[in-house]
Amino acid sequence: MSVNMAIVNPLDEAPSVATRDRIVCFVNDELSAAALRKGLEGSNLSIRRGTIRNAIRMLETDTELFALVADISGIDDPFTELERLSAVCPPDVLVALIGESREITFYRELMEIGLTEYLPRPLTRDMVLHQLRPKLLGDTAPAATDRGGHVISICGAQGGAGATSIAINLALQLAETTKAKVALLDLHLQNGETAVMLGVRPGPGLRIALENPMRADTLFLERAAIDINERVCLISADEDLDAQLDITEAGVRHVLGLLRQRFNYIVVDVPVPFPPSLHPVIMLSRQVLVLLEAEVTGLRNAHALRAAVTSIAGKDRVFTLLNRAGRPGGLPRAMVVKALGAEPDMVIPDLGKGMTQAVNLGIPALKHVRKLRRHLAPIVREITGVGAVRQGWFRRLFR
Repeated sequence: MSVNMAIVNPLDEAPSVATRDRIVCFVNDELSAAALRKGLEGSNLSIRRGTIRNAIRMLETDTELFALVADISGIDDPFTELERLSAVCPPDVLVALIGESREITFYRELMEIGLTEYLPRPLTRDMVLHQLRPKLLGDTAPAATDRGGHVISICGAQGGAGATSIAINLALQLAETTKAKVALLDLHLQNGETAVMLGVRPGPGLRIALENPMRADTLFLERAAIDINERVCLISADEDLDAQLDITEAGVRHVLGLLRQRFNYIVVDVPVPFPPSLHPVIMLSRQVLVLLEAEVTGLRNAHALRAAVTSIAGKDRVFTLLNRAGRPGGLPRAMVVKALGAEPDMVIPDLGKGMTQAVNLGIPALKHVRKLRRHLAPIVREITGVGAVRQGWFRRLFR
């Protein structure tokens, strides 16, 4: 079916950003709305509840916009709706769609008729930032073209907030969900807890590699990595407390480079405050999770930590993760939201004594606390774009 080329954005008819800079989005779920808010932050953005049909009704009376993003989930024949859209949409309005189908032929068909972009659900901030934002706003995230492994950093805003435990279980669930190779890198070279929590002894070599990159080669991974299971490896150290460490920025870059060649995901437990030598970790991270508990010190430190991450890598990378939410004695949720200035991006509730028991037993909490998997799932989805997709009711248009 051919769609009127009015959907195409001719280069010689670029709209005046000064008079028409609105981006209007019609989506039917809060996850997509949150991803669009984050990924298109800083633009003149309007998010409304609805689908492409609601967008068509709006355009019948309101065409003063720069770009339109519309959800086609649940629409049996989206090409019929695109015909209707082309009849009311100005030629210079950029049009992007969100839907359930992941078929490459479906994507190509949409691109051939002049759509600006198509993103499959579940939508994540990372997808919007790296795939949609450059098409709509012309700016590109620094790591958008980077083909190395995906780095996720976890920084605890306070001691004992559970950053290491979340890093361990997130790495395991990433591997389980994606079937990819995952490295867990603990940069707490002294008093690191990752190996203890997993009941293993750290391998040698990490300190040497971080201090002197010339001595780190491909054999470094074989010497330093410990297999946690068939897909997850731990790279950590256990240096004496009186050891004088001389971690270099070049060493950090080299170690990350080696890991990114071999692993699809690298989850990094980053010590706080991080010295300049660790700045490359933050710069190379696609997501930096600032983890805190509902305590005064956590809220205070979270502000400073978010500011530090923003100054190094920009505000588009940082997420606030509230851990052990609802724990007895913690600050009320309303107070946390007020202090942060917004709802936390991610929340894991208090899951009881099972989390502590898992640490003492030296086993991953995923094996001991069944609810943890469900609460990590939205974080995994944000990182990978992989999540549960409803099947059956959305017709496959092409095979």
